[in-house]
Amino acid sequence: MTATEAFTLEVKENGRVFLPVAFRQSMGIHSGDRLIARVAEKGKAELVTAEHAIASARGMFAHLTVDGESLAEELIAERRREAAE
Repeated sequence: MTATEAFTLEVKENGRVFLPVAFRQSMGIHSGDRLIARVAEKGKAELVTAEHAIASARGMFAHLTVDGESLAEELIAERRREAAE
């Protein structure tokens, strides 16, 4: 999907929104997938897949990790050492 592609969505009476097949395909959305809707400003929203949001969050914190090291494993090992004392 390019930035110039646009889709018209209609909000039904019960608040449901139908996502056209072409939209779902271009976003890689499948039945059961979770989406996150963010209000950017009044009248403007952003719709992202949960997978994309997680990848973005991981990217924001990537600079805090050391290559090849698991901070979770390091914390678990530290806690085990403390418990053994």
